[in-house]
Amino acid sequence: MNLPICLLVDNGSLRPEAIFSLRRVAQKLSLETSFKVIPLGLLHSNKVDPALLDGVSGETIGTFLSDEDSNTQNELMVLPFFFGPSRGITDWLIEKLEEWKSRDSTRSYRVLDPLFKGNELQLAQALQDEIENTSNLQSPEKYKVALVDHGTPVQVVNQVREAVGDQLKDLLSEQAIGFSTCSMERREGDEYSFNDPLLENLLIEWAEGGATQVIVALFFLLSGRHAGKEGDLAEICTKVKKQFPAINILLTNPLGEHEIIFKILCERLHASKN
Repeated sequence: MNLPICLLVDNGSLRPEAIFSLRRVAQKLSLETSFKVIPLGLLHSNKVDPALLDGVSGETIGTFLSDEDSNTQNELMVLPFFFGPSRGITDWLIEKLEEWKSRDSTRSYRVLDPLFKGNELQLAQALQDEIENTSNLQSPEKYKVALVDHGTPVQVVNQVREAVGDQLKDLLSEQAIGFSTCSMERREGDEYSFNDPLLENLLIEWAEGGATQVIVALFFLLSGRHAGKEGDLAEICTKVKKQFPAINILLTNPLGEHEIIFKILCERLHASKN
């Protein structure tokens, strides 16, 4: 059976560490499934200096679909490296794939489901694992947990975070003394208030209430400008700690290379053969 090329697609990043991480996931999938898996960003990844990427240029869906390799393919499978139905994959990606398809009537493509489809517990379990690993670094007796994502203008994407947050809260019921979902940032306007609270405001509120141990659980897949070392989220936490020296704030690792995430991706690919 000839299988289509699989495109593992994330948002894209200007940070080499995010591109390397996606490449590792793609390579592992290629080794453990029968698919040839190619790592791509929706945007940005092709702008990184190849010298910072072991001499191999980063690719985006745009660069891939316009190069010779894609023109030899009649069928593509896209595996979204997204938690939920971001507009990047429901709108922009589809537009690019339709353009590619329109150039040859024999071409077809298929976009698989994102990482969270409904009520499955896998993402919450991966987050719980990262939280427990992080708490063991300093073994606080009890801690508050803030589950943070970037923030989104799309409420259905926010609902994924909220659903996973409800699951995680239940899983942490014996360990955590407080829990909240939150966003790194949001657009102005009441119509985007579903993103609230913002992480910075939440941390300040907890610090003012006497909290001393907080774990910020990153609902991010890759280390980049936001979730990476010295990224936006780390800066927010550092700012709050300077204002409230008594509070200890720990950040979990992004989830992208967690074994549970890899298992979900493998499940998507295996199910696609049926």
